Amino acid sequence: MSDPVTTDSLELQDQLHLSDAVSSVQPTEKGPASDLVLEVKDLSVDYGWGENAVRAVNAVSLDVHRSQILGIAGESGSGKSTLVYGLTRLLRAPGVIAGGDVKLNLGKDTEGNEISIDILKASESELRKVRWSQVSIVLQSALSALNPVLRISKEFEEILKSHRSDMKKHERRARAVELLGMVGLDEDRLDRFPHELSGGQRQRIMIALALALDPQLVIMDEPTTALDVVTQREIINELADLRARFGFAMIFITHDLSLLVELADEICVMYAGVIVERAPANALYSAPRHPYTLGLLNSAPPLHGERVELEGIPGSPPDLADMPTGCSFHARCPYKMERCVTQVPPLLAADSTGRVVACWLHSGDVGVTVPEELGRTVSITPAPKPRATAPTNSKEAS
Repeated sequence: MSDPVTTDSLELQDQLHLSDAVSSVQPTEKGPASDLVLEVKDLSVDYGWGENAVRAVNAVSLDVHRSQILGIAGESGSGKSTLVYGLTRLLRAPGVIAGGDVKLNLGKDTEGNEISIDILKASESELRKVRWSQVSIVLQSALSALNPVLRISKEFEEILKSHRSDMKKHERRARAVELLGMVGLDEDRLDRFPHELSGGQRQRIMIALALALDPQLVIMDEPTTALDVVTQREIINELADLRARFGFAMIFITHDLSLLVELADEICVMYAGVIVERAPANALYSAPRHPYTLGLLNSAPPLHGERVELEGIPGSPPDLADMPTGCSFHARCPYKMERCVTQVPPLLAADSTGRVVACWLHSGDVGVTVPEELGRTVSITPAPKPRATAPTNSKEAS
């Protein structure tokens, strides 16, 4: 049986002449047609085949706009990383894309025509042209991602030599120094091996590598998980500054929702392979609508503000190989109704902010009372995003 995700897209290549078009993409102004960088529709990912397949991501749809930071939050096993590895075609066996569409918009060519590529139908050669140049990724463990027997300079050398073959050696070195400067590191780090650097420095190098070819979209897969809170804050601030300077879009994945509020414009909350709430960051932070979102906010300490008693979410996420009927969260939900046990809630519009939520509490049905904590008015004051106050040279020490 043929694999639909590895089929060569000869028709696309003939129409767009992608090898020439990618190199000639011009910056575009925001607008209805060109504002979207990434469009994902009903993406599903399984692990395994046939009757033994486990659905890890179930019909997820999302859009990412130019210069937007989209956060994806959820507990371990909720499908966050599987989602982004699926939409970038980086899944390892036994991961299989079971369905959906992923469209990457590359901007306009020199004649003003919109250029896009269907990621799930593209050939390997087409994917090679857009990976890192249009879409790059920062992996969770920088120590595992960086080659332990190569100096850092060699990592930059390989990327630039592969994608920008016209650059001379001294130009590649100069570009590497420039990229390190963007993330607060000195040139001498280029001559180090990964084990000679701290965790914060290795993660900054991964970010610099991701920005080497000026991509439109950067995916951050839990880049601050193994770092202390001071270094976390510094990297969050640096990412916000880099986004403001260069205008790339970003997908930021984390299990720490309180950290994500500091950075993202919009947040998707995932549970058991589906999106259960999507809202602007401030709206989600000040007035969550899904019980799971409320539980995440109550179980993680904020980086600022008053000290509060933390409340964990009872129970554990469901076994994806033996999913419960109805709402997948009903076994852990303190607000569950009879309907929640038997019927799966769709994503419903919840308020005027553009928020959608998959919860029967917000169905608008007669007799359903929304709890006060899930029906608060959205604050008009932006969620605080304070700047780091550490000395400038603290980056090198991290």
